[in-house]
Amino acid sequence: MTFLRRWWRQSYNFDWMVHYFEGHGALTAYRIGIGLSCLCYGLAAATTYITAVPPTSLISQLVIGAGTITSFAVGMLWWRGPWPNERTSLLFIVYADVGTSMALLSYGSIQMSFPGCALLAATGVYVQIFHSPKLLLAHLLWSAATVALMFILITTSPDLDHGLAVSQLVVLLPVMFSTPVFLQSVLLSLRVDADGAKLDPLTGLRNRRGLDDEVAHFLDGASDVSVMVLDVDRFKAINDRFGHQGGDVALQLIARRLRVDDMLVARTGGEEFAVVTRVRLDQAASVAEWLRSRLHSPQDVCPLTVSIGLAHTGAEPDADAVTVITRLLRRADVAMYEAKHRGGNQVVIDGGVRRP
Repeated sequence: MTFLRRWWRQSYNFDWMVHYFEGHGALTAYRIGIGLSCLCYGLAAATTYITAVPPTSLISQLVIGAGTITSFAVGMLWWRGPWPNERTSLLFIVYADVGTSMALLSYGSIQMSFPGCALLAATGVYVQIFHSPKLLLAHLLWSAATVALMFILITTSPDLDHGLAVSQLVVLLPVMFSTPVFLQSVLLSLRVDADGAKLDPLTGLRNRRGLDDEVAHFLDGASDVSVMVLDVDRFKAINDRFGHQGGDVALQLIARRLRVDDMLVARTGGEEFAVVTRVRLDQAASVAEWLRSRLHSPQDVCPLTVSIGLAHTGAEPDADAVTVITRLLRRADVAMYEAKHRGGNQVVIDGGVRRP
């Protein structure tokens, strides 16, 4: 029960999973694989007409025909891309579950189509990876209803092999029901651990690894990139006066004040932070000055000041985003040390320009 409670309460993030696979270059391969699976389902539906027990009633023939056509259409949509948003993904799951069940029930021999319930497990794999435990439970309940209905139809028919149906059911149960819950629990746990590895535990901001992981998505389509490196002035004096706990509180205060929309923020060192924006240099300079003022408050127990270095580049469509940011961070870091050399509590733009 503890395992099931932990599984049920696990968080999920559809966009995070899509972004993760996209960042690892796997999303296109998965999209093509799902499209190919849809085409295979359509082909399987079409070939039922050449089996020994094809669908006979008009309704069955319409269901199989519609399943064939729509499977090919949906498969082509997957091939063409892009990856669907969460709402469209939910519609795909409903289509796959309902369509599979209706096709299995429409086949000429329900005993022969009963093992085909395993096809619902394939949809379950998709749900395990990209969606929540609640949606997986809904999928499993639909699968259980389909299996139960087909099993009852077989066992209440005197002409069918009841013993074979029991054997088939025993094989289907672990494949369709126990394994999906276990695998999704593992996947969600790995996602939480991977996500946590990209965050700084003290401030909750991204660390350098988290910055590198997010930057390509953040800068997608940006025509300008500006990077700021911020370093707390005289941080050693804060630690000496208030102890390391006081220094930690100061860093947490900085992190809270840096949480601003449309900026990618990370803690990249002990008392050093990086801010990535998608604005022109003149705008970035104004933002840097605004941040410098925002981070200082005379009402603080120990008023903080920061030195800020700023570097900018125009759009580089063919360049790797992490490479661009790394280069800008180096330039901004040099500018930040120049700001410190000039007394701190100021903004210096890459190239030695001092912000008044």
